Amino acid sequence: MASLSASISCRSSPLVSPQALLGEPEERRSVLSHLPRSPACRVGVLPSLRRRDLSKTIHASVTDVSVDIAMKEVQLPKGETWSVHKFGGTCVGNSQRIKNVANIVMKDDSERKLVVVSAMSKVTDMMYDLIDKAQSRDDTYVFALDNVLEKHRSTALDLLEGNDLATFLSQLDGDINNLKAMLRAIYIAGHATESFTDFVVGHGELWSAQLLSFVIKKNGVHCKWMDTREVLIVCPTNSDQVDPDFPESEQRLEKWYSQNPSKTIIATGFIASTPYNIPTTLKRDGSDFSAAIMGALLRARQVTIWTDVDGVYSADPRKVGEAVILKTLSYQEAWEMSYFGANVLHPRTIIPVMRYDIPIVIRNIFNLSATGTKICRPSVSEDDDSHKLESYVKGFATIDNLALVNVEGTGMAGVPGTASAIFGAVKDVGANVIMISQASSEHSVCFAVPEKEVEAVAEALQSRFRQALHAGRLSKVFPSFVIRVHLVC
Repeated sequence: MASLSASISCRSSPLVSPQALLGEPEERRSVLSHLPRSPACRVGVLPSLRRRDLSKTIHASVTDVSVDIAMKEVQLPKGETWSVHKFGGTCVGNSQRIKNVANIVMKDDSERKLVVVSAMSKVTDMMYDLIDKAQSRDDTYVFALDNVLEKHRSTALDLLEGNDLATFLSQLDGDINNLKAMLRAIYIAGHATESFTDFVVGHGELWSAQLLSFVIKKNGVHCKWMDTREVLIVCPTNSDQVDPDFPESEQRLEKWYSQNPSKTIIATGFIASTPYNIPTTLKRDGSDFSAAIMGALLRARQVTIWTDVDGVYSADPRKVGEAVILKTLSYQEAWEMSYFGANVLHPRTIIPVMRYDIPIVIRNIFNLSATGTKICRPSVSEDDDSHKLESYVKGFATIDNLALVNVEGTGMAGVPGTASAIFGAVKDVGANVIMISQASSEHSVCFAVPEKEVEAVAEALQSRFRQALHAGRLSKVFPSFVIRVHLVC
């Protein structure tokens, strides 16, 4: 073509599509800015060539350009080639522990890994403390933020050097400046919205993920770091929890991977986005939940939760000296033990992996020789009736500091809606009911709540049933003694 006045050679350039080169009509005025700038890519344009002609020329020559530019997007492989690993705050608590995590991640390069990391130890608590101080108009939030900055700056100085160090410190300084502005706004208003709080407290994961990815790349392993706010979409619920939007998250993960293909991905735990792209969190213990969600999205072979214990104990070893490590647990057993106080997993962590029968393994980062505890679906032989008859108690769990609440009265028997009214009042004060017992005569209802919430619950019930108490249909609503609930699993 005689009119072609641009010569393009892009053998070592990044992947670029013709659409990225041309863009929409309003973007074509800056078409040159989309062209790769590597030494192997040379663009010469005659001064007399008008921008309109350049756009037409490149559009007409897109077939020629495609010879040198790979245009096929990288598809996300799924299945057992992936394993997901989650490292908690203790595991990445200082520079040496971050190096230990990097060594574990790099040890086996035969499979793809997605690594979910929490914030460094105590950092999330420090971030919540910043919010509390700013809301109460306590000027010391400024110094507390300086402590957060220094913790990560000193860790980076121990781990990184050169361009990697400069890049991280530049990002860290930018984030700190944003946090200063956000906290100042909270200080002035005397109040932090939920979205403000989630934005602030999620920064610890951003910094730890970037630090780990830099350390791994420093050792010659190709990896990408993922801000999961770009991928995980969750919908808030009325119970101060979130529900993952799996279809939308899966689409976003596939898009992210097509632009960032790698066998090793370092992802932030705990944080996500709403359907309106507003930053949010998965609430407390959210990093375990993040790992389980990512495992489900990837259909991974296994999700490994790295912690500071050898696995799941049959009982709290601080209370039962003879407690032993359990080799296996079913999803249901782990769920029950978690709910009743065992330090296993948050119950909701198990839900995503159950959908695809993905096992969870609890391992100790400080004792790699320990095989840990595997949480999975029981085998067929374990599910049949004959095995159930021979099954044995696997564990004990306890919840301390609970109180019983009794609601009694002959007027309760046979009256529809009484239980609903009772537990509706409990819900209104935000209390969590741990256990419920009702007499066969329906004469009374007894339930357990955390001791710290029992007075608010009793007041709410007395207010709700004031008329029934006055009329004698209910004889009394009263908190009983403090108890400890035991679970045998």
